[in-house]
Amino acid sequence: MRNDITASIVTYNSADEIGIFLKSLKGKLPESNIYVIDNASTDNTTEIIKKEYPEVRLVENKENSGFGSGHNTAIKMVVSKYHIVINPDIEVNGEVIDELAGFMDCNPDIVCCCPKILNVDGSEQYLPKYDPKLKYLFGGHFENRLRIAKKWRAEFTRSNEELTEVTDVDHCTGCFMFAKTEILKAVGGFDERYFLYFEDADLTRMLRKHGRTVYYPYASVTHKWKRDNNGKNTKIAIRSMIKYFLKWGY
Repeated sequence: MRNDITASIVTYNSADEIGIFLKSLKGKLPESNIYVIDNASTDNTTEIIKKEYPEVRLVENKENSGFGSGHNTAIKMVVSKYHIVINPDIEVNGEVIDELAGFMDCNPDIVCCCPKILNVDGSEQYLPKYDPKLKYLFGGHFENRLRIAKKWRAEFTRSNEELTEVTDVDHCTGCFMFAKTEILKAVGGFDERYFLYFEDADLTRMLRKHGRTVYYPYASVTHKWKRDNNGKNTKIAIRSMIKYFLKWGY
């Protein structure tokens, strides 16, 4: 277990997930290297952490400031060689943290990597690996209705390729990003204009100015991800999309 790695998790009403998540980190990171930024949960998320994981560094925000803003709170605080941005719905498998750290040690030109992301049933979860484009977003929305949309979605996630070796990617998923801390700090962390969605694509583009960003298929984490298609989140996603394309182009 290395002491030069830190991790941040942003929670919001995550009581059903946070205990399982922190248990999966046992023995993989010192508890004092784990930063949980709680965005004003109204359930007992923070009580679980205080009772069961007292050495975890817990920051209790008075309002929900968003995903990127929450992680930035931790990024400003940490002193480490590598920092991991993780979702609370992740389970860390095996020795993935030490393996990614060793890989990054041997490849100083790489500034950020993401492992294989698995569904609970063990199948691969195909997440975006290219920069967002309008056709890719259209493909994600209509992939089950139109053949061309399905093709675009597969292209966006690169599920139409066999990525069995380390591969350079445009986009590292925000559910588990393993990055050099000094570079995260150099780019200022996440762009806080995004409340939710697109912030990981945006951050990866900024990190790429300092080195390579890659997909590492030899280690994995499990992501208990569910698509949330309620109207409020759809509006947030659209606003973030507009901000992203205004910043980076189409």
